[in-house]
Amino acid sequence: MKENIKYYDLNLSQEVVQLQCKYTIFKRIINILTSISTTDYIDFNIMKDAFNKVIQRNDCLRIKFIKKDGKLMQFFAEENNFDNIPIIEFKTERDQKKFINKLKKKPIKYLKGKVIEPYFIKTYDNKNMIFLKVCHYVLDIYGINIIFKDLYEVYNALKNSTELPAPPSKFEDVLQKDLIRKNDEKFIERNQEYFDNLLENIEQADYAGIHGNSSKIWQKQKKKHKHTMKMFFINNKTKGYRHKINKDLVKKITDYCKANGYSPANFLFYTCSICASKTNGNIKNMFPLELCNCRGTALEKNCAGTKVQSIACYTTVEKNKTFKENFDIFSINQAKNYRHVGFSDQKFQMMLHKRLKSSFLETYYSITFSFIPYTKPENYEFLIYSNERCALPAYLALLYDTNSGDIVMAYDCQTKIITENDVDIFHKNYVNLLNQIVENPNIKIADLKIKNS
Repeated sequence: MKENIKYYDLNLSQEVVQLQCKYTIFKRIINILTSISTTDYIDFNIMKDAFNKVIQRNDCLRIKFIKKDGKLMQFFAEENNFDNIPIIEFKTERDQKKFINKLKKKPIKYLKGKVIEPYFIKTYDNKNMIFLKVCHYVLDIYGINIIFKDLYEVYNALKNSTELPAPPSKFEDVLQKDLIRKNDEKFIERNQEYFDNLLENIEQADYAGIHGNSSKIWQKQKKKHKHTMKMFFINNKTKGYRHKINKDLVKKITDYCKANGYSPANFLFYTCSICASKTNGNIKNMFPLELCNCRGTALEKNCAGTKVQSIACYTTVEKNKTFKENFDIFSINQAKNYRHVGFSDQKFQMMLHKRLKSSFLETYYSITFSFIPYTKPENYEFLIYSNERCALPAYLALLYDTNSGDIVMAYDCQTKIITENDVDIFHKNYVNLLNQIVENPNIKIADLKIKNS
């Protein structure tokens, strides 16, 4: 190792990324691909200068990785500037998609010093786009929003010759705190005790895919009296779909939650679980997986580095109780769960399979759910692109635009078991349930209606 450089272990969030890379030949899973685009004019020369300043202001974009005795380590370099950023112009949508699809397939070369690839694009439909391919070790989706916000503000400061805004927090400061907690034996013991108690007192859980009974693979599992879905090959082929929850419904949801002291993220998550339950014939107990922001302090909230972690949420749906009665129980349990987002998901899965006597080659996790509030400038569009590989059957990301009030719901689903029609039906049912519940939170779960086709 080089002298006078401080090297760090991976934090828990980065270790999950490492685990995903280890158990797949599809190394593209390391890629996160996003863009912002606008019809406004962008001076790409100024934008290049702004981008390099953003790298200096966000140390996570200057992380370098090395292996020491087979162990992946990281350090923060002083510089990582781009002398040239490609400016690419497309005449057709086909050519633009072909270019982006090519970028998806090549994993970013983080062991060769590359953790971010920027592209400036003049799109086929006359927009200006900043497209980023980023290494998941250094950024998560929450962090990318911080990067885009910083880039927009720095660009405007350079363009208008005004003072630069205050920089985001240093990831190195956050990482040091993460590693202290990661090695805190008392914290680890508390987590272990909590999940031991949780699993000791649960009833049998069931897989509840958004495909319902339309999947022949799932039908075969059920005929064998299985409660779990087969794990095929880690990180199967997926396809991305986008749907919308309009701002009028979102406002009703946020108003209801505010009036009752509820979390809108929990409301949307639990209603999604109800939809999965009903899609599968009123399943009572499930284990959906939630991706948590893990940014609690002011330092963490203003930091772009990778912090997101998952937690399996044991979720019950009592059909003879009202939505409100069910949701109150769920909210209390979630508050307890959030205190333990730091426990290894791999260890939890081992405990879960042992408790429910199921195979390690099968999963109870039918959906992975995340709620991502973000603020974008007017006339700008923010997009997340599927890298077309995912370990779990369906990943549902709700992108909440705090300016417009809309939610864009991005589905990334395994093509082997979930069709586009499955996604369309599930989303229509989900929006329908949201409407029914905000109109009458005291409605019984049994009285909530969905369409099966």
